[in-house]
Amino acid sequence: MMEEKQKDYFITRYSLIPDTQIDIDTAIGISKEMKFNDWLMSFKQEKRKEILYRSTNYVLYCKQLSEYCFFMSFAKELHDIIGKKTDDGIVDTPMGNYKKCNILINTINQWMVIEKNTDISAPIESQKNIIANVISKFMKPKNLYFEINIMAEKNYFWEYVAANQDAITEIDITLSSPNFLEGIKTVNEFLHKTNEKYNNTSVSIQLKNEEGRLNIDNSNEFLQDAIRYSSAGGGQWRIKSSTDKKGCSNVDNPFIVHLPEELGQLKTSDMQAINDTFEHIKQIDSEHRKE
Repeated sequence: MMEEKQKDYFITRYSLIPDTQIDIDTAIGISKEMKFNDWLMSFKQEKRKEILYRSTNYVLYCKQLSEYCFFMSFAKELHDIIGKKTDDGIVDTPMGNYKKCNILINTINQWMVIEKNTDISAPIESQKNIIANVISKFMKPKNLYFEINIMAEKNYFWEYVAANQDAITEIDITLSSPNFLEGIKTVNEFLHKTNEKYNNTSVSIQLKNEEGRLNIDNSNEFLQDAIRYSSAGGGQWRIKSSTDKKGCSNVDNPFIVHLPEELGQLKTSDMQAINDTFEHIKQIDSEHRKE
């Protein structure tokens, strides 16, 4: 029996951020999670959703697999040229052609497991940004901002700090504001306070010393939380040193899993693979919070 072909999927976590200036739904008991779930459930009646983003058409389909799990097909229209025969010869004819990627959504943990597809965009950071921006356009009437961040396979930040002592020149941390990541209290409190005051969707922190003398204390509770939070899909971090100009980022180490090539058929074996994947992510998530 031939072994089924596999495809690469990268793991992300999405953030739902209310526009606090005009959000009155929370006051009457309608949470951001409820609004997003209602949007996912609306595919049952609408079948598909289409939207134009930066002069490109996108089409989304979505099926509910269980109470907290959805299967989305995200398609981008590309314009190909085909040769069409006529009595006078072959004529170049433009033709719309849709390229898609599968997305598994777990609404309990706000995970998105996204199939890598360079036809949508490369690298994966660009692909996830397109997906986030398209879905964010659907969320705008609901007074929500929508962001996606890549989950790292392993948190290399402190290893990099140890290997580049007395040479750290720059640290950049961007935190989505705010996400639900429980157990990470200092960052969550900071993000909630800034969001309430400024209605911001993210916070960026930059530490810089061109001589490579940044003092990075691994006992600093806030910095520990910020790195855990971003590595677990709540943002992004990048660190550089005088001896390594390229530096290191959580985006450089995406958490990759392999799922069947024909996952869209949703066979019994596919459902088992999906459940196994979510259990594996749960374990990785738990390890992130211990670091």
